[in-house]
Amino acid sequence: MRDIENINLLQELDIDFMGIIRYSKSKRFVDDSQKEKVALQTMNKGTVGVYVNETLENILQDFIPLQLDVIQLHGDEDPAFAKALLEIDIKVFKAFQINETFDFKSLEPWEKLASEFTGKLFFLFDTATPNYGGSGKKFNWSILDSYNGEVPFLLSGGISKDDAKAVKEIKHDMLLGVDLNSKFEKEPGVKNIEEIKTFIEKLRK
Repeated sequence: MRDIENINLLQELDIDFMGIIRYSKSKRFVDDSQKEKVALQTMNKGTVGVYVNETLENILQDFIPLQLDVIQLHGDEDPAFAKALLEIDIKVFKAFQINETFDFKSLEPWEKLASEFTGKLFFLFDTATPNYGGSGKKFNWSILDSYNGEVPFLLSGGISKDDAKAVKEIKHDMLLGVDLNSKFEKEPGVKNIEEIKTFIEKLRK
């Protein structure tokens, strides 16, 4: 999110978080000039800073100005990097790229870390892509049946306005919520407020 008017409209909806992407290769990148404008905006929803293989120093420089509630690590960060954030009492969403060959056993070090920081570390399962997300495509959601961990996760990747029923049919105990992105955009970084509102209403029924 980087358009102030769009941010204000989105904050009126029944959402929990909104993301600010600080990854320069993303078409939704919030650059430093836009960051200054967003930093002046009063946020009444949880604000997530999204980073890909960023330095700890640069993330921390954003934390207070952008009023971040959560840091989303969407690259190849390891548990030690996340632990450095968790130790200073910052919540973390760690994204993983899911495809047909993904081995959920690879999450064991992350699950151990989550047990050390209860309620601070969550997973985000996104569609595998060479560009660290943003593909607008779904992965096969039945793969989630293989996840037997105890860390709650967000579902991401190509979710559209037509997917409310399918999302409601997912009965996984650890499903925390869904990440709505490209399929709800008028243009990169600008959300279609009415479509999001309608989608939320369908989920609530």
